[in-house]
Amino acid sequence: MIYICYGITKSASTFLYQLTEETFRAAGRKIMRLGSPYRASDSVENYFDFVNIDLLSEIQDLAKGRDIVLKTHGPPLAGIAELVASGHVLASSSIRDPREIALSMIDHGHRSRQWKSARFSEFVHVDDTLNALDIQIGIFQSWANIKGVKIFKYNDICYDSASVVTGIASHIGAEVDADKVLNKFKSKTTIGQFSKGKALRYTELSSEDQEIFLERYADLYKAFEFETANARRVAEEQKGRALRPSGELIQHLINFRRRFRI
Repeated sequence: MIYICYGITKSASTFLYQLTEETFRAAGRKIMRLGSPYRASDSVENYFDFVNIDLLSEIQDLAKGRDIVLKTHGPPLAGIAELVASGHVLASSSIRDPREIALSMIDHGHRSRQWKSARFSEFVHVDDTLNALDIQIGIFQSWANIKGVKIFKYNDICYDSASVVTGIASHIGAEVDADKVLNKFKSKTTIGQFSKGKALRYTELSSEDQEIFLERYADLYKAFEFETANARRVAEEQKGRALRPSGELIQHLINFRRRFRI
């Protein structure tokens, strides 16, 4: 089985990918990690900028019946939607409140500029994120419109993870012990791309900046209720705590632990 995890930027898409792999393992299914020439030898995930029909065909031949989970931020290219809608390939999609995505993009931009890295370095202010968000949300909607795609929201992935594991298991036709899966992630340093972990962080924005997002993405806010009871509970627990985004060294530590599953 091929399972594609699409995620909009900064929507806990890496954590969802990890949960998906661990759910397969908990179900007794051996999953495959790609190496050369598809991924570097030290790669911690089966990530591709774009997933197309030719790639899926090659991977299917290579897998020889084994399960494989792929991760992408790219759109469903020609033929992918038909494969997913028909059930020949399974797929999920993650989404987050755009206000919070923007803040996380700005955090990443700050980290990149400190470490002289180009990735995300262009994001300094809220306005800088809007064009990129327009593209990302358009890609998300392309995935979300495909019959059979399982949609997971950031606040559920992070603050109601057991229900997400159960949802993944149901999607692949398995039953698993959600606690067993989540035990792998007791330490935040095992969660890929973990940054700040602050619930309902859109509240950091001024009301004027919030209105920009609420108007620009009105259709998305109408379609999805992002705020959840669990997120509100966690936000209350975090009051008074100084939560800072992870630095570059922590990100390297996280990837080291992911590579060796420690």
